[in-house]
Amino acid sequence: MEQEKVAISGMKCSGCADKVKNAFEQLAGVSDVQVSLADKQASFVGKASLAELNATLAETHYQVEKIID
Repeated sequence: MEQEKVAISGMKCSGCADKVKNAFEQLAGVSDVQVSLADKQASFVGKASLAELNATLAETHYQVEKIID
């Protein structure tokens, strides 16, 4: 499986990063989720579209801005 990296807006504290991590861990086919508050990025093993990632974060105040190559 490929490792994906995404930019996330709206995270301001470690609690925010934990919410993003927990949300992404609920996605089928996604594992090894790591979230960096300092870099405002998340990485994970698996495949998910921008729409799927944002739908997962719909109830939070965070948004996936882009998939980083």
